[in-house]
Amino acid sequence: MPYSNSSPDVSTSLDMTRTCDERSRTRNGHSESQLPRRSGRGILLALRSPWGEAGSGVWRPASGVRRPVSGPQAGAALVVVLWVVGLLSLFVMAFAFDMHIETRITSSWRKKLKAQYLAKAGIELARMILMETADPDVNNPDTSIYLGKGSDEAVRGAAISLARGGVAEMTRELGAGTLSLSVRPENARINLNSMIFVNDRERTYTTWQPLFEAAGVPWEQCDALIDCLLDWVDMDELTHLNGVESSYYESLDPPYKSKNAALDTVDELALIKGFDEKLPESEVSIYQAVSGFLTTYATDEKININAVDRNTIMGFLGIDGALADEIIAERQGPDLKDGTDDDLPFKSLADFLARVPAFPQSLSDRVSFTAMGRFSILARGRVGDLEHAAACVVSLSGKNLTVLHFIEGDALREDLISH
Repeated sequence: MPYSNSSPDVSTSLDMTRTCDERSRTRNGHSESQLPRRSGRGILLALRSPWGEAGSGVWRPASGVRRPVSGPQAGAALVVVLWVVGLLSLFVMAFAFDMHIETRITSSWRKKLKAQYLAKAGIELARMILMETADPDVNNPDTSIYLGKGSDEAVRGAAISLARGGVAEMTRELGAGTLSLSVRPENARINLNSMIFVNDRERTYTTWQPLFEAAGVPWEQCDALIDCLLDWVDMDELTHLNGVESSYYESLDPPYKSKNAALDTVDELALIKGFDEKLPESEVSIYQAVSGFLTTYATDEKININAVDRNTIMGFLGIDGALADEIIAERQGPDLKDGTDDDLPFKSLADFLARVPAFPQSLSDRVSFTAMGRFSILARGRVGDLEHAAACVVSLSGKNLTVLHFIEGDALREDLISH
């Protein structure tokens, strides 16, 4: 049917279309003259889409046309996405942190194991050095003869020092770690049991007094300490004036009894009343202060003057610091270091008194000049910031080495420092 402008339905639709077009143009900020007019065919297409049936007057969206999601639904979806991203980020961060911690733990255990083997290697190195002291040439006045037998002068120099009653100290870099070794004759410390006279309290007190003074123990506590010490080792349950016996120790938690026998280890001092008390204005106990001077493995009642340290000389012999410094400087030689090639150890009492004339001859029977076959070994292995230590006391007879005591662990442990 030909198109006619006179059709009423079409006219009505055209009027409605023009009205909508005009409103649309007005909203978009354009005038009628700025927009091209639609042809009749364009109007018919407009009637089909987006309008429904022609002439109905009701606007309906054409099929297949999608509108964007807006309002509360769009906001909820964004929140869900953000939560998912946040949770995934937390999982990734937690996983990365766990991996970092695991890596550090593994690294620490690896370093600790290396330090442990370095410390044990130090014990074996000390064993080799001690075996070298059996070489007949080690005591030859011409040290070049013995040193010429091997390429490791540090080891041979340490053997010479030990054979002459001195100490041996050395440090070596091994791989990524460091090994520190100290070998000292056991009689460089005071024989603990040689300072206790069960039937002579005054002699015991006099013997301990210089040691207490060197350790910083107040004099007003000395009487009670000596009485408690004697009650610990004597064979009866009778107490001295300021002492205690088993009745006191059995009231403690946990309870125990007096030993009523000689001390087997220095650590037993910590069980005796008074020795566990702190020094004034200090966190160090009396036991900790005196234990570094003492040993129960020495075989004599004398002190090895070629190996003893400054504080032990003062604490055992009761001499002043100036005389102790003179003795040590005389034996160390020009470099003022123990265990080096230029050491000048004292060979005999006559040699000692000639070189240190200020030394009181009344104390001559309390000093010795040889190692007496027992040695204290302390080896430390360090890798990074981790350190492991091994300590032992050995007895050497010819080329037979017997371990009397062995302990290892954290290098800062008290029983390793003063084992």
